[in-house]
Amino acid sequence: MSTVLKSIFAPLPAAKRGQNFHLNTDPKNQKLLYCNGPAVVVRDLANPSECYTYSEHAAIPTAACFAPSGFYIASGDSAGKVRIWDTTQETHLLKFEAHGLGGSIKDICWSPDSKRILLAGEGREKRANCFMWDSGTSCGTVFGGTKNANAVAHSPSRPFRAVVASEDYSVQFHTGVPYKFEKTILEHKNFVNSVRFHPAGVNFCTVSSDKRALLFDGKTGETVGEFKDAGEFAHNGGVMAVSYNATGSQLITASADKTVKLWDTETQQCVTTFQFDAKNMEDQQLGCLWAGEFLVSLSLAGVLTYLDPATGAPSRVLRGHSKSIEAMEVRNKKIYTASFDGRKTVWDAESGDAEWISGGNQKIMDMRVTGDNTLISVDIEQKVVKTALDSLASESSNVSLPSQANHMAAGAGIEVYACENALALVRNGTTSTTNITYNPNGCAISSTGSVLVVAAKDEPTLYLYDIDGDSIVQRRTISLSAACEEIFYSPDGAFLAGAGRGRSPLLLDVTADYKPVIHCWSSSAALKTCSFSPDSRLVAYAGIDTNILVGNVQQPMDTPIKIIRAHPLGTINRVRWSDENTIVSTGSDCQVRQFTVTC
Repeated sequence: MSTVLKSIFAPLPAAKRGQNFHLNTDPKNQKLLYCNGPAVVVRDLANPSECYTYSEHAAIPTAACFAPSGFYIASGDSAGKVRIWDTTQETHLLKFEAHGLGGSIKDICWSPDSKRILLAGEGREKRANCFMWDSGTSCGTVFGGTKNANAVAHSPSRPFRAVVASEDYSVQFHTGVPYKFEKTILEHKNFVNSVRFHPAGVNFCTVSSDKRALLFDGKTGETVGEFKDAGEFAHNGGVMAVSYNATGSQLITASADKTVKLWDTETQQCVTTFQFDAKNMEDQQLGCLWAGEFLVSLSLAGVLTYLDPATGAPSRVLRGHSKSIEAMEVRNKKIYTASFDGRKTVWDAESGDAEWISGGNQKIMDMRVTGDNTLISVDIEQKVVKTALDSLASESSNVSLPSQANHMAAGAGIEVYACENALALVRNGTTSTTNITYNPNGCAISSTGSVLVVAAKDEPTLYLYDIDGDSIVQRRTISLSAACEEIFYSPDGAFLAGAGRGRSPLLLDVTADYKPVIHCWSSSAALKTCSFSPDSRLVAYAGIDTNILVGNVQQPMDTPIKIIRAHPLGTINRVRWSDENTIVSTGSDCQVRQFTVTC
């Protein structure tokens, strides 16, 4: 058996309220570059489902920028480290690493000859820096202001100029090379959030939380003009980001007032206003990018919106997750996921297009898809929500749980919720509660709906119950070598698999009275999730070691497949099968990945 990575559905940018977010592109305007959690994400602008991630930073990546040559990316992290790595090879080999600042790096830019790197960010004494890309040798002095620097920009042609935007309301103007401080521009009255140069270096634009967008001469730093729209300011809220088009004749600005505006740089007049939901705080626009024919804006919710200047409306919307994905189910080429922040999403398994599912905003503890095409989820506040998969319409269930549910199971018209010291069985809208003496974890219902298996959370034991109408009657217990996190029956009912805290995956032969199956499979760390293929032939396990293990239940002594570093950025929280040859996995890296298994 062998496996191939089929697709990656990338995470959204992790935007924060009141903070600007820098989006970048490659020299050909074909890629979208940003950071999320432990990953640097590179997505194709025309086909966003085509992407790759870089995960070699020891700290959280916070900024990234393509070299003008297109061959390298410089990415900085929260510890002040900068890594320059190759973009032409799948291995993304490291070219150079340097300690750039004493704190988090907020923005990075290159000189147009791809030889020098400039940084802006946090630090005690130095909040901006410049050095040669391949040696780390200083190439001058860049002043970042008296408070944290938010952005840095470099002129695209000679004579070289460098500009740093700071939280001390100032803009620092430098000449070079070598870079030296020229003057401080004090035109803004609040944080200067972003600065970008005209593609020909004619001018540069700064935007600030004081609602203003100013234009300066690219060579002298003298004030040229100010963008105003039917009033004193450019926006009615703080302006968070700015980006020029390829010719520099127009630019766009993104604001916390939930608008993106397109401006004429010659007249400083507003051409088009893209209005988002004025009543929704999550529609604050914190970042923007103009890359060739693509105008992209980023909201507080992490949504990436493609804007069409001709219509003044969005042409495409990219949704997904920006927090750890805690639960996932698959049905009919659709992938249903739920993240730590309660966001539920449905993905098209082929195209990667995603839509959000309404209903609930709390952490989802578990969810299942029933035979009548209903998605049932239970959250940390004991709320059960049912979503019809054909319409994605959600409604709260009248199910009343005795306590917080850790896991749930559904099948044969039955729902079972493993709550704190209780099991809640729901049939035909009626809830029956059975008190238990242990704390339950994973649970599974047999295909006939007559047997319930529950794993204890704090002890290596499985509890078997007979389901008799609305009653749950304990039959026996099974001792294990380690406690289980998640358990599942195979679709044909012949096996029971369990993902436990031990290194040996659990596999029981149900037809042999739940006798353990002897196999040669092992994991390097605790497991969290497991799942059978639809034909009951293969079983997949995954957990905190970032790997996926696939074994053949018919030949348990054969060497299993190990998908090494299936999610290199963190724990795998869920693994499921979409068909006999495709594994779907999600984890703390906020990504959805699909792998093709060939036997």
